[in-house]
Amino acid sequence: MSWQQPGGSGFNPNAAGWTPPGAAGRGGGYPATGFGGLGQPGMQGYQQPGMYGAFPGQQQPGMPGAYQQAGGYQQPGFPMGQFQHPGMYVPQQQPGMPGAYQQAGGYPQPGMYAPPVQAGVAPMVGGRAVPGAPFVPGAQRAPPVAAPVADPIPPSAESKLQLGGAKKKDDFVMPKKAAGAKGKVFSLSDPEPKKAEPAAPSGSAAPPTAPPPPSTGSATALPTEEASAEPPAATTPVTAAPAPKPKKAQKEYVRDPRPHFNVVFCGHVDAGKSTVSGHLLADHGIVDQREMDKLRREAEVNHREGWEYAYVMDVSEEERERGKTHETGSAYFTTPHRRLTILDAPGHKAFVPSMIGGATQADLAVMVVSSRTGEFETGFEKGGQTREHTTLLRTCGIKHLICVVNKMDDIGWDKARYDEIVSKTQPWFKQNGYDERNKSLIYIPISALKGFGLSTPPPPICDWYSGPSLLDHINNLVLPQSRSDTDELCIPIAGSYRDDGKLFIYGKVESGSIVPGDDVQLLPTKQRIVVEAVQVEAGEIEKAYVGDTVHVRIRGVEEAELHPGFVLTSVPTSLKAVEFFQARIVVLEVKNILSAGSKMMMHMHAATEEVSIHKLLGKLDKRTLEPTEKDPACARAGEMVLARLQLEHPLTMEVHKDFDKLGRFILRDDGRTIAIGLVTKLYDSTKESLARQGKE
Repeated sequence: MSWQQPGGSGFNPNAAGWTPPGAAGRGGGYPATGFGGLGQPGMQGYQQPGMYGAFPGQQQPGMPGAYQQAGGYQQPGFPMGQFQHPGMYVPQQQPGMPGAYQQAGGYPQPGMYAPPVQAGVAPMVGGRAVPGAPFVPGAQRAPPVAAPVADPIPPSAESKLQLGGAKKKDDFVMPKKAAGAKGKVFSLSDPEPKKAEPAAPSGSAAPPTAPPPPSTGSATALPTEEASAEPPAATTPVTAAPAPKPKKAQKEYVRDPRPHFNVVFCGHVDAGKSTVSGHLLADHGIVDQREMDKLRREAEVNHREGWEYAYVMDVSEEERERGKTHETGSAYFTTPHRRLTILDAPGHKAFVPSMIGGATQADLAVMVVSSRTGEFETGFEKGGQTREHTTLLRTCGIKHLICVVNKMDDIGWDKARYDEIVSKTQPWFKQNGYDERNKSLIYIPISALKGFGLSTPPPPICDWYSGPSLLDHINNLVLPQSRSDTDELCIPIAGSYRDDGKLFIYGKVESGSIVPGDDVQLLPTKQRIVVEAVQVEAGEIEKAYVGDTVHVRIRGVEEAELHPGFVLTSVPTSLKAVEFFQARIVVLEVKNILSAGSKMMMHMHAATEEVSIHKLLGKLDKRTLEPTEKDPACARAGEMVLARLQLEHPLTMEVHKDFDKLGRFILRDDGRTIAIGLVTKLYDSTKESLARQGKE
């Protein structure tokens, strides 16, 4: 049966249930107002609670009408039955069931189905029950088939859906015996490598393994020395950073077969380091004769006769006037067998940080010792820089030392004086790991001013020496490499500058290789930059390899955002910056004691950062590295301790066994080197995460 409502057009399927106005003393379902609305005059498509009408479904006397928002069958402002979205459906009500509450009709979008209200279930609004919703009996119709609904997440799994899984409390405790472990001895030394799990027998399913902890770039776990005996709680799948892939070169690069050595010249002040460096450059044509004549006249004006070769490396006016090197100078030249970068380090104790910056980039070192009476004793006795520089060189990872006894022409190439110097320095060099028996140490007599013993052998008057000259020894030297070109890129940034508006950074390639066009990143900021060009000194090269000291032109970063100690690395990378780390420390010289809270300056690769001792974990035996005392209150000079250190700012480093150059550091305070150390463990915690833990 069809029925045309007043003032509108269309078919009303509920016409049979229309209640005339005034029926049962209540408002009718369709008032005679000329509108197709329900229940209220002037309203279309809405039936308010408490009003009677036949929409939706057939209403029973005495039952409240259903409440329906715009949609379903009617939209406001349209006559009854005139506006209806295709495929929209309002589920019918069962007798004695609550009325349907539906937003925007039965279908939120065309073609989508809204399930009917189940028996005994209150109406829902956005997933929440509507309190006090009226019950409306509806017509008996076949309910539609409900779509399958996913099982709800059990309450026990809610905590496991957080990044990082269940929280762990960690109070920086010392290593303890794991539960269920037998025969494990407490040790403060490096942990033993984990044994490989036995393979599952064929035909049987492999036991499930716990997923690895998620890596999100910013660490959230607290530092700990205690291993958990139980596997970690299951966590939501987190995509881990993929392992670095070898670079796919677009073209074949021809590498220079000559090895590249970075040679640092160090020693006490006025020993002749700059003169040795300058003479080597002059012998290989880096400085022409006209320039040497100019430098000779300038040296005479400054009353520094004979210092013209030193002026080749000391380029600043202050250095030339005072006759002291302040900053580490750098120069590059080649020989038929080697490519060499010379690093002229300052010898005065006030500029030791600059010397450390040069030593961290070096592959081998030349210790310059003066043979003059009084000068040698001043440099080698307590307080002299010959001793301190030797310790710093070894701490920086330099494994080969060349000791040149300079100014031999002033003593007439006296063999007795030469032997005396050798006998006094050998024990100290041996104590620091340099020994002639394992070919990590060699002595060469030279005269830097006259050039004897540098590129040419000593004069005939020195017939008692039959060894090679300095350059001959370097040309035949073979140094082992711990990193290869296929490793991920690592360039500790020594500094930055602008040239013709272009931004450059410079440093030594410690691992990997770099070519123009590479997409790289800076640590610890993780800022992505693009390599525009790679240079060695003034010439551009196609590709740089391990050991090369390079100048890289980059874009994508401002100069103010670059700091010495940042690391240029590949994308992705396994290197990370930390704020807490564990290290073995040898205390050399300290005024009083070292204890928790002691602050000092730390030098690591090209970085200089303030560091403090967070906790002393134990004292170790120097030879066996076995623990002798747990949780000591302090450490004194000559002792070795295992300690946890805290940095003021994140710094990129690695365990020294994995990456030697990024795992060594020097601690200085009040202008003195007080301790040296090796990184043994890295922590993911930060000061922010520890503060957040304390608030919780």
